[in-house]
Amino acid sequence: MSELTAETVREDDLSVLDLQRAPGELYSVEDVEAPGPAGTLPVRLYRPRPGRLHPVLFLHGGGFVVGRDGYEAPLRELALASGCMIVSPECRLAPEHPFPAAPDDALAAARWLNAEASALGASDASPGVAGDSSGGNLAAIVTHAHTREGVPPSFQVLIYPMLDATANSASYDEFASGDGFSREKSLWYFDRYLPSEVDRRAPRVSPLFESDLVGLPPTLIVTAECDPLRDEGEAYAQNLRDAGVEVDVRRFPGMIHGFFQMTAAFDAARRLHGELAKWMKSRFGIAECRVDGPSARHPHRGAAGEQREANARPYPRQTTTEKRRRQ
Repeated sequence: MSELTAETVREDDLSVLDLQRAPGELYSVEDVEAPGPAGTLPVRLYRPRPGRLHPVLFLHGGGFVVGRDGYEAPLRELALASGCMIVSPECRLAPEHPFPAAPDDALAAARWLNAEASALGASDASPGVAGDSSGGNLAAIVTHAHTREGVPPSFQVLIYPMLDATANSASYDEFASGDGFSREKSLWYFDRYLPSEVDRRAPRVSPLFESDLVGLPPTLIVTAECDPLRDEGEAYAQNLRDAGVEVDVRRFPGMIHGFFQMTAAFDAARRLHGELAKWMKSRFGIAECRVDGPSARHPHRGAAGEQREANARPYPRQTTTEKRRRQ
């Protein structure tokens, strides 16, 4: 692992693109900007259809080091399957921007979405929060912080979340080394992300060690059988249950870390998207994701603009080029 660099890991991560199927066409994909603690944050909005849709903040994985290039197709698929507006910020990455840059950015993006959801064309419902891997870590932090601030998300979805920076569990021992995601690789990511003086058991680093979980919203936790993060996700689910939180845990047999993104490689990945969509809809009612009619036009476009986006070229060149800043 000592020979790895952030640049090579980011380049290698692009190989996941070969394991993804092309998603269907969305109504629109738009790039906007949100205010962050160190400047503006790029945010991408995925709208599967017109109307005021339930907003879901999705925090992508990548070990706090890798960006969102490998998430374009999966997030389009999730938007189409769920009928929700998926809101994906790009938080600052380590090692250039170590802890606490990522959670600070994630919290800023979440607060921005809470304030601006209606102006963005979303429904008035409280946004959901979701994330995979290191993004699951950030999602758990955001959900806890917002709940304590009195604005709990409507739900949280944690997909094989990275919740224990000490890397101590039976599944970490079971998958200690080897190709793909292992205990060695997990610790490599945490070493890039965390300054040496940071307590790795602090809840803002390792949500598994958070003791104050009462009142958190309904939670779905997905784990993969052949994943070093399996046990910490399931342990966190038990911690939530012990605190009286409604929790649903889904372990996918035979699956590996990262399979949410691998929709062309695994039937289970495609099934996961369907199960995520069904669970998310059950949290807020299927009507939240239906078209509200002509009165619910995108607030920033007239009919011509809507038609232009509806007829946009399919993946991967559908993203609008216009960027707006929302304070």
